[in-house]
Amino acid sequence: MKTDLELRHLRVFVAVVDEGAHTRAARSLGISQSTVSETLTALERALGTAVFRKGKGSGLTPSGEALLPYARRILALTGEVVTELARVSTEISATLVVAAVESLSAYVLPSHLAALRERWPKSRLEVVTGTCSEIRDSVAAGKSDLGLVLGDETGGDEASILARGRLVIFGSPTHALAHLCASPEELRRCDFYMSDAAGDYHRMLRQHFEAAQFPAPRTQACGTVEGVKRGILSGGTALGLLPAHAVAQELGSGVLAEVTVSPPLPRLAMRAVFSTGNTSSPLVDALIDGLRGSVLG
Repeated sequence: MKTDLELRHLRVFVAVVDEGAHTRAARSLGISQSTVSETLTALERALGTAVFRKGKGSGLTPSGEALLPYARRILALTGEVVTELARVSTEISATLVVAAVESLSAYVLPSHLAALRERWPKSRLEVVTGTCSEIRDSVAAGKSDLGLVLGDETGGDEASILARGRLVIFGSPTHALAHLCASPEELRRCDFYMSDAAGDYHRMLRQHFEAAQFPAPRTQACGTVEGVKRGILSGGTALGLLPAHAVAQELGSGVLAEVTVSPPLPRLAMRAVFSTGNTSSPLVDALIDGLRGSVLG
């Protein structure tokens, strides 16, 4: 029996089953709800039978129940085909979407992505930035193939850590605490410029002061890593807090000055975030291998 069944039909079908609703499936696939509905209609037309019960949410008909394991197997095999072709050929034109925090996307990923482009010149490599929670959501929804987050090295699975780094407190070269070792009591008198309004860096800074039994200093969100640097260089008594790899060049050239702290801030860990439903990819594997053990400062 000949049908007009397409992979996109199966992909949408499985997404609706997994997400439990057309709206959530559309969001996870990055398409409109109307496209989901139209694709399911096309699927049922191609099969000649209904796969969802009418008026009962996303409940499956007997035909839908029979189709589901085959749909999953077909989609998994499709992923395996792409994976195997990428392993044996440089001609494959796969797409890799990486979701990463800004400091990694700007200061760590470029050289590693360049290596992937050289190995697979026809592949398309995309990077999207976001907070750690946004990155995890993006990977879970299938919008990104891999997530890269930064946080306290003591929180989370040890096996997921690719590299370690440190947070740096810094100021202008003329700041009163520049190049000195400052106590929590001295630091709390300064405002802290940070790239976002909340997140792991805020928590780690707050815990540092709580351990010393001092109230945390006031923080101000500057929006981006570059915004933090420019804010510090514009003058005043504020200090910045960023990962060392994001300010290594400015610290090395003397444009910015580090302020060491006692006790030191917790170490940072770069972790990989995967979707439980994603199959392995040579591009992902190669990127992970390249990032593992990276020097983050």
